[in-house]
Amino acid sequence: MISKARAILDDGFLVGLAFALFLAGKIVPFLLVVGVLPIALFWTKSDYAKPAALLARFLAPTIGYLAFCLLLLYAYPGLQPGETPPNNPDLELYAVAFALLAVGFLRGQQIRHLPNRFHAVMPWALLAAFAVLSIYMFLGWNGCRVYVAASWPFIPAIIFTTLTFLLLLGWQGRTTRQRFFRLALIALSIVVTIAYTGSRGVAVGQFAVLSAIILCRGIPGLRNGLPTLPQLGLAIGAGLALCVAVGAVTGCNSFGRWHAVINVADILQPATSTASALPETGLEPVMASDSVPSSIPSSTPAQSNDASISLRLDMWRASLDAIRQAPLFGHGALSLRPIIQDPFGFEHNHNQYLAWLVTGGIVLLVIGLFFLSTPALISSGLAPADRVIVLLSVTGLWGVSMIFDAFLSLDFYLHYFSLLLGFLFALITDMAKSQRPQNG
Repeated sequence: MISKARAILDDGFLVGLAFALFLAGKIVPFLLVVGVLPIALFWTKSDYAKPAALLARFLAPTIGYLAFCLLLLYAYPGLQPGETPPNNPDLELYAVAFALLAVGFLRGQQIRHLPNRFHAVMPWALLAAFAVLSIYMFLGWNGCRVYVAASWPFIPAIIFTTLTFLLLLGWQGRTTRQRFFRLALIALSIVVTIAYTGSRGVAVGQFAVLSAIILCRGIPGLRNGLPTLPQLGLAIGAGLALCVAVGAVTGCNSFGRWHAVINVADILQPATSTASALPETGLEPVMASDSVPSSIPSSTPAQSNDASISLRLDMWRASLDAIRQAPLFGHGALSLRPIIQDPFGFEHNHNQYLAWLVTGGIVLLVIGLFFLSTPALISSGLAPADRVIVLLSVTGLWGVSMIFDAFLSLDFYLHYFSLLLGFLFALITDMAKSQRPQNG
């Protein structure tokens, strides 16, 4: 009875990782039951012993990044002399990230035969999540960009794609049916990023990962552990064809938001668009102001026919102006408020790397890159092809996507990424343990 209850809770935790893509923060009560409660109930039945060196490679970049961000918040907030510190949610942002990192780490190691359970449960959980997104899309409940209960359409896109790519782990040992299922999920992930959510930044990251997998097929030591070019070509073609079909049925132009990205010359023209175009951007302003802080030189506005891109270019130029003034240590943890939030109305500058440089300079950028590279640091024991999949699925996908959005500066994304890293540590160590005899 206890064993069966534990198995249900284990599978529920895996389902929660997938369903967070459309429930976002509303998944928390469920995760408390299937994620936190079993840690206490089954503590003595779990094996937390891991090699010290491997554990250090996990804890150093994760704890180091979160701790440094907290230190920056209190020791170097970037406030003007005499300015009262605002009631700032960043303390909660990083405290919750610490907690979820621990939950993912501990809960993942409690799940027996974790790689097997992950590959048995996750494909069906993603298929169920896709069905929910499809209902919202075809009934028009969120308009042409589906997010269900999430705050942003980027949330379904980044999570669905991340988990889909992770299912390519162990490709060499998959049956024909299992491979077909995973290729079908890749096609559906393209539908989610392009047709359902219109998440251009995530889609760029997605196709960058697919291109990297195709290139890695040319390396002899990786060839057998990755999908072939015809297989990936079929999945990509099917995904794009489905995007066209979704657009025809719903009347939403799946590719309409891409013209400004493709037409680079158009993007680089001088701009006249302003914050008045905000309702068409798909971005949510926090506050707006007509004044630019005197300490930051105002940039010449950039223009695209797409207001979202124009605003990003303007914010990036303002960020670069600020970085030139304080390249090493930045302007402080709260400095994006006068530099970005006041003049543009957004709480971040839509580029994680520029956000790190503005707030903490090169020091924070280096620490942040180590945090983003955690999957590469902890996957050394895996077969080479599986290590490539881990690196591309998380570091590659999120890293490219964050050229266009500062995900790790926003609560849900940082919290989910922290939970995922803890879970991924357990998944990778269990996989490496099973592969060790095969690798000699």
